[in-house]
Amino acid sequence: MKSKIIKQEKNPFLQREEFVLEIASEVAPTEAEVKKKIGKDEDLIVVKKINTNFGRQKFMTEVVVYDDKEAKRKIETIPQKVRKKMEADEKAAKEEESKKVAAEAEAAKVEAEKPIEETKEEEKPVEEKTEETKKEEEVK
Repeated sequence: MKSKIIKQEKNPFLQREEFVLEIASEVAPTEAEVKKKIGKDEDLIVVKKINTNFGRQKFMTEVVVYDDKEAKRKIETIPQKVRKKMEADEKAAKEEESKKVAAEAEAAKVEAEKPIEETKEEEKPVEEKTEETKKEEEVK
């Protein structure tokens, strides 16, 4: 897969660089492949289009590379379907985290109770000995 930069512009108002690439390949490139061809941080890259004409092995791609994550978050819109999925994933992650915290708290509670029970068990034989000694003393 060969790539060639047709156009590269810096857009300071939107805090990004805009690229137009021509990619020669047998099959249509994926977004991940296009991001690798750019060679910058993949979290800041957005692939706008991957176009071709029928029967040609040349693909025109439009790509934008933002300066930072905050600029990308402000400008790029996330489709509603994807946004709902992201919210559901975040909610599930929070529930798992709260379950882990509850399990850890319960485990800590059980551990905290164990030493109390052990001390009670240790005290019982001591009390029995004192009762036995008291009986022995009474007998004498």
